[in-house]
Amino acid sequence: CGIIAGAREVMNALVEEMALADRPEIKVKSGGCIGNCDTHPNVTVEIEGEDPVVYQKINAEKMRQVFKQHILTGEVQTDYVQA
Repeated sequence: CGIIAGAREVMNALVEEMALADRPEIKVKSGGCIGNCDTHPNVTVEIEGEDPVVYQKINAEKMRQVFKQHILTGEVQTDYVQA
């Protein structure tokens, strides 16, 4: 159900941002269902030494923001975080 909800576009946006950032230490893993079908696409950001953050209802634009703000600078994007 994630693909139908737009997960492919989200992944494409993430891969594009990663290529622009040239940060080979950042890894991406595709995951399965986490049981929240009404919140798809979901993205979990895991940074070493920090609790994972689950973003919900992500689209390509939101993914770009999460990448630039959370992954690169550490600023969690609370508007998109699972409650």
